[in-house]
Amino acid sequence: MKYRLKVLWTSFLNIFKKKYVGNVCKHRTLLSGEIRAQSEGFLMKMPLEENGSPEYCLECIGKMSIRCAWCGEPIFIGDPVTLYKPVETFDVPEYAVPYGDSKCFVGCLRATCADGCDRAGFWVPPGEVYRVPTPIEMALHSGKPVVVHDLSDINNIGKIIEIE
Repeated sequence: MKYRLKVLWTSFLNIFKKKYVGNVCKHRTLLSGEIRAQSEGFLMKMPLEENGSPEYCLECIGKMSIRCAWCGEPIFIGDPVTLYKPVETFDVPEYAVPYGDSKCFVGCLRATCADGCDRAGFWVPPGEVYRVPTPIEMALHSGKPVVVHDLSDINNIGKIIEIE
């Protein structure tokens, strides 16, 4: 209920706010508003590019959301993702998004669906995976432990720990 009131209040205030045009999609948009997919939603504030406009409108950002290949829950722009290859007995859903030619599918990083150490990238515009090394890949490559403080932060891929 509290979330719905916040959305209604934000929608009312948006009537008076400045409108922008997305640099890529060319649609009119506000800088902040609700993004929804399936039964989930959240308020998002669009970052401005150098020319003073956002890259995409809020509606286009919402349409870039996909569903997790494993649990079916929504994956929004900016969310961390996993890249798992299904076992032969798994029936891949129609909506599953493949990752390149790797036979892997894009999944979410919810605690009920994946392991945090399997974060392999982020879902970014225009609807693709920005690949980062998983903490396990980093540890195997360096032979040292890796710490990631915030798996949802695109700028925090992890830190190799030096043990003396």
